[in-house]
Amino acid sequence: MVSKKILGVAIAAAMSAPAFAVIDMTGGTGGAGAGAVVYAKEAITTGQVTDGMVQLTAAGTELNTVADLGFGVSAGSHAFVRFNLTNAKFKTAVVAADLTLPGQTVTTNYIVTVAQGGAVGDNYVIFDVTAVTAQTQTQDVQLALAGLQVSPTAATTISYAHYSTSPNAVGQTGALATDSYAGISVAEVLVPTVVATDRVADVTTTPAFTAFVNPASATAQLGTVEFKLTAGSLTAVGAPVTALNQVINVADGQSSMTVAGDLSFTTDANAAATAGNLTFGGSASDTAATNVPSGKHSRFTTAALAVNTAYAIAVTAKSAINAGAYSLSTNLVGIANAAYGPTNKTASLGTITRSGTTVQVPYVTTFGDYNQRLVLVNRSNLDAPYSITFTPEAGVTATAKAVASGTLAKGKTLILKATDVVEITGGSRTAATIVVTAPNTTIDAATTSVNLSDKSTDTVKLN
Repeated sequence: MVSKKILGVAIAAAMSAPAFAVIDMTGGTGGAGAGAVVYAKEAITTGQVTDGMVQLTAAGTELNTVADLGFGVSAGSHAFVRFNLTNAKFKTAVVAADLTLPGQTVTTNYIVTVAQGGAVGDNYVIFDVTAVTAQTQTQDVQLALAGLQVSPTAATTISYAHYSTSPNAVGQTGALATDSYAGISVAEVLVPTVVATDRVADVTTTPAFTAFVNPASATAQLGTVEFKLTAGSLTAVGAPVTALNQVINVADGQSSMTVAGDLSFTTDANAAATAGNLTFGGSASDTAATNVPSGKHSRFTTAALAVNTAYAIAVTAKSAINAGAYSLSTNLVGIANAAYGPTNKTASLGTITRSGTTVQVPYVTTFGDYNQRLVLVNRSNLDAPYSITFTPEAGVTATAKAVASGTLAKGKTLILKATDVVEITGGSRTAATIVVTAPNTTIDAATTSVNLSDKSTDTVKLN
């Protein structure tokens, strides 16, 4: 980059700079450039794309580009200034009046003609600028653009160069000053953002795990989702993008988001009530055809979802809360005739764990040839309630007996015969879950089985 403004000159130029938005090659930190324009890819329609290029129309001065003249020009002399476009072409023909020297008066201080290029479809233009009065190197040069054809996949870079002769400008040799700035891009501007929240189901509630530890309620937030928009982004015709309906189809039944994970604990008396036990920003999830949790929300208009607002994903327990991982997926539908459409996302909403100690016992048997025992050890200094529930095979019934719940004395071991814990009909085996209201690090659990025919022993440590 050649002939940037020194600090004092930069301040002076800033005082006289236009107040409207332009692409300024000389702006930003260290003159790196400022005023870059981002066009919302999701807002572009098929009618705004020709031969793979997005057709941009300026609503104001957002495509106007400013550079420094970069080298002084004495009165009566010529400056040949060239603008090159990378990943873009001119949408309308460039004319002499499109190049101005802000603060100067055409004819009185300078005269401009188009020397070469600038036709529709060209990617460069050369202007012949005659200095009627002397022009300094810090003089701004502004190219006004009513529109451009730009790549939807690569940023458009506008390059500027000042030459002393027309042949140099055509051959792009011997530049007296140069500058460039990647000032225009077509990009996705909608960013679904999910923030996870981990929760713990409380073993001390009655029944166990029907409420959370914090908050101490059957209802808790699993996380949040926010539809963030890139600030200052525009449509292809220069309109500000500020609402969801500019980038996705928000009609009810179109775009949606879905929570994945075991939501069976939200099942209520009927499908509508169940839907109300999973909410998105206070709006109930979709009602399923049968009484099961849909996990889905597809009523963006009814819920009046807006951009840049965090919406809580909340669940209400109607039975024992399941431990597990939960995630949120978006299924966003593009606007009518969308050329590109939005990108969907799946992200973690957090996890639910259970307080206390939960031990899974995959095999419990009351088969007469075996003597199986459950061994529970409480190494804490507090008595700890325990309970055992069962998950039998299809066609088998497992009924808990009296000792399937009770208290583990502090610092003691409890040994329970399988036949004393459960009565099994239709079979002789089941799976079991042991829940102890004590820290996991203080509870040991195992099964030990004795084959009564050969007296062999099998011990399985479970926790």
